[in-house]
Order: sequence, then structure tokens, then C-alpha cells
Amino acid sequence: MDVRTKDIAALGRRVAAHQDAALERLARPGAADRLQAIYRKEAALSLREGAAPSPRRLGLALAAACVAASALFFFALSRPRDPLTYQVDGSPGVVGRWVAADASRVGLDFSDGSRVDLAPGTRARVTEVGPLGAGVLLERGSLHVRVVHRDDTRWVVAGGPFEVHVIGTEFDVTWDTEAEELAVSMSDGRVRVLGSCVEPPGRAVAAPESIRLTCAAPRAAAPPPAPDPEASPPADPPALPPSASAAAPPPAAPPSPPARAEAPSAAAPAVGWRAHLAAGKLAEALADVELLGVDAVLERAAGAELVELGSAARLARKPDVAARFYQTARGRFAGSDAAAVAAYHLGRMAFDGRGAWAEAERWFAVYLAERPRGALAPEALGRSIECATNLKLHARARELAARYLAAYPNGAHAGLAATIAGGAD
Repeated sequence: MDVRTKDIAALGRRVAAHQDAALERLARPGAADRLQAIYRKEAALSLREGAAPSPRRLGLALAAACVAASALFFFALSRPRDPLTYQVDGSPGVVGRWVAADASRVGLDFSDGSRVDLAPGTRARVTEVGPLGAGVLLERGSLHVRVVHRDDTRWVVAGGPFEVHVIGTEFDVTWDTEAEELAVSMSDGRVRVLGSCVEPPGRAVAAPESIRLTCAAPRAAAPPPAPDPEASPPADPPALPPSASAAAPPPAAPPSPPARAEAPSAAAPAVGWRAHLAAGKLAEALADVELLGVDAVLERAAGAELVELGSAARLARKPDVAARFYQTARGRFAGSDAAAVAAYHLGRMAFDGRGAWAEAERWFAVYLAERPRGALAPEALGRSIECATNLKLHARARELAARYLAAYPNGAHAGLAATIAGGAD
């Protein structure tokens, strides 16, 4: 072969290589598209030949199409899903950020079509999102929840020591922080409620059922109010009939009480605030206490009453008054349930009201030391993790996160705890 022939052969090889590279860069149809093209080609060829496709060819094409469809189906199943996203009244939602509904309802719309509505006076937050669902922590108030049904849906709504596990349903849930009571009212579907005082595997609730659950100890009856020495004297006894008055002289009239300035009786407000507490009317109870005098009630109220009055003052945005009630409960009733709950609420005021993370964690630690298995322990430990994180105490945060995951692996703060426990300094 002379030089000219060799050059032509080399040129041909280079052209072939460029053509192959160009073909590789072309988009290739998927397996299903190629099989369908083969089937259409076979059918068109048979029609041009004037005969129907042979059963063998049709069977092979159908089998190939089934294999391709199955492959695509399993590929779709195995492909990882993206975590859900959500919006708060049309604005992008941020996981972990508190959402408060003040005068009107606030809606959370999720990318899977689910929706959570916060009633006025409600405070909640989305604690985690995943491809199969989300976790919502209800601090106080009521939610209307509508979760789109899927067989693998994993939604959890937490309130206090309880967790409502949802597959696909519609219901209302309320967490009463003062009574420590969870209420669930089903509109459609079925949920399962777990909690520290609920026997495994939890309480199933199906529409149209409604339930109320609490882990708190029954409230002791309020002691009768002490008699007021300055109260008005009893009314005069009824008049005796004529015969009796003739037989016996009328009783001597009691001595007149000393004159004193007109003032509201202390006994009446005392009865009023206790009655209002028993009825759950915290604002009215606090108003009666302020009329009577806070100092007087601090000396006479029972431990549970002091905690309730502290919560009434906290909700009325009077933190100084609330702190006095909580601190008095701790001083007068040290070691009691009321004292432990007062410590939790003092931590909550530091956490929510002032962002005083170090002070808040100290109070939560007091509650956990006094009531390690108390109804508020999951929330106290979860908030302690947030305090340590905000203070950038990474080692402390990981320690608390490990404790939380060991005690509450499915708790409202489990997602946060898992993230922190697996992180680095």
C-alpha cells in the first residue's frame, strides 16, 4: 500500500471516529420508547404485506412492553422523593419557626396538598418535614388538620405529652396548657394517639369519635375560704309566732358593730377567684385577685392555685405578676408537683418572652430534675436542646439530643435532636 493509500485510510478512520462521537452525543430514546418503535414497525410491515401481525410477533411485542412498563414502575418507586415544603398564608414556611394566630386563622399549605389551620389564639410550629409527611408541634390552642391520604404517609401532631399519628384524615386537635388536656375530634378517617400515660400501642380514634386525654393528676378540691372576721353579722333570726313571743321574752339584741368605712368585703372576692379558676375563667380569676390584693392571695392560695394564677397573669402579659405566683409556689410548696410545674413555666417565660436561653435552660433542668418522667418532660428536654443550640454550646446540645432520642425517639423534637446528635463541633 503506497503513502497515498495509507493517508486515505487514516482519514477514513478519523471521520468514522468523529461520526461515532457525534452519535454518542445524540439523545437516546428510553427502553420503552425503543420497544414501542419496534412494535409499530412490525405492525406497519405486516399491514404493508396485507396480513395481520403474527400471534408470535404480537406476543413478543406485548411481553416486551410489559417488561418495559414494569421497569419504569419500579424505577419510579425506587426514586427518592423530595421533602415536603409548605407556605404560611402564601409565604414560604421555615421549619422550626413559631407561627402564631392572633386575631384570625392562619393556614399552612403543604406541597402534598395537606393543610393545617391555626385557630385564633393558637401557637404552633412545623418541627420537621420529610418526603412522607411532617411533624407539627402544638404549643397551645387548636388546629384543624387535613392530611391527604397515602399508604405510606407519616404525619405527627404533638401536643404536651401526646402525639397524634396520622395517615390520611381530617380532624381538630386542641391542647389546653392549663388543664394539660388534649382533645381530638374526628371529621374523617382514623388516627392513633400515643402518650406517656396511654397504654401501648396507643388509643385509636375513628370518625366521628371525639376524645379528651390528660396525664395530669386529678386536681384536689379547693379548700373552703377562711371566715372573715370583718364580714357582716348574720341576719336577724326570724320573728317568733305570737304564742311563742308571749311564752318567752324575745332574745336580746346583739351589740351594734363598731362603725367603719364602707369597703368591699374580702371574703366575696376570695370566693369569686376560686370559682373562676374552677370554671377555667383565668382572666376573671386574676381580676378578682387583683381586687382583693395579690399579696393576700400569695399567702392563702394552694400550690395548684398559685400555678394557675401565674398562668393567668402570663397570658394577660403580666410577666412580673406571673413570676411572683410561680416563685411563691416553689417557695411554699417545695418538692410538690405544683413547684415543678412552676419551674417549667418560669423557663417558658424566659424562653418565649425574653429569649434568655441560659435562664430558660436552668429552669427546664430544675423541672427535669424534680419530675424526670413528668408530663412536661418531653417539652422541657426539647426546649433545653434549643437553648443549648442558641447559646452555641454544641457539646451540651449533643448530650441533650442523645438523651431526648433515647427517651422520646418519636417525639416532637426528634428530628432536631437527630440532626444535632449527628453533627460536629
